[in-house]
Amino acid sequence: MVSTRHHPRQFPEPATPAARSTKSTPAKTKSTSTSKARSRPTSPTGLASNTTADAADNTANGAVIAKPARSRRKRNSTSTASAQTYTHTIDPLTILWLSISLPLVFWDTGYVMLRPHSMPGGKFHSPVWIPYGLYAGVDYVYGFPAWNNGVGFTAAQATLNVVETLMYCYYLYVLVARGKGTGWFVKLWTQKFSATTGTAVTVKGQGVAFAVLVAYAAAVMTVSKTALYWLNEYFSNFENIGHNSASTLLWLWIVPNGAWLVFPGWMTYVFGREIVAAMNEAGSS
Repeated sequence: MVSTRHHPRQFPEPATPAARSTKSTPAKTKSTSTSKARSRPTSPTGLASNTTADAADNTANGAVIAKPARSRRKRNSTSTASAQTYTHTIDPLTILWLSISLPLVFWDTGYVMLRPHSMPGGKFHSPVWIPYGLYAGVDYVYGFPAWNNGVGFTAAQATLNVVETLMYCYYLYVLVARGKGTGWFVKLWTQKFSATTGTAVTVKGQGVAFAVLVAYAAAVMTVSKTALYWLNEYFSNFENIGHNSASTLLWLWIVPNGAWLVFPGWMTYVFGREIVAAMNEAGSS
């Protein structure tokens, strides 16, 4: 027989499984947490729950868990939303000028590109380009002297006209697309030339900001090209227009060509002012 002299108390009865799960020592808790962490699934669907459980275990063990940074993502979403809601104030004078100038530029470019057939005596001259019979005698850049001498400036500036026209057309297309259903074109004239003068007519939406930038670049191109046209005459001792009288030069050359300095110059100012204001607002926010 085994002596029980050194055991004054009886052995406790074996604990039941429920009691074992209830009475757990800190060491067992730690090992259990470790085993749970090792046995967690690593499938993509369990990543979120694993991250939460790991954060809870590390907090219980005394580890400091850094919260994920969300400020950058929030900032990016804010900037994207602001870019999509850019608001453009439509200038009535700009729309009026484009409505008049774009058809004239198409007409002018067609004359230049179809020379000599579009010139006086050519098969395409009548009836579309009859007025150029007069203008070609005022400005030899459009007449036979430039064509016979192989002057390339006329076709070069006409090529730039095509680029500018496409840029202006893109701007107008975006206004029509983003302003569809708003009646902005009617409001533009009724509010500008009525008692409600001063009420801004705006269009907003995705792509409007880029269209404004394109129109601004096109206006700068138009002003620069026209200034080059004038400077070319000045530095060539007025070779192409010096034969005209003062009145003829004023009404048939200075006034028509000066319009392509004044109105695109105004557009450059209007678009540039709006772009700078938007940049300042974005920088202060």
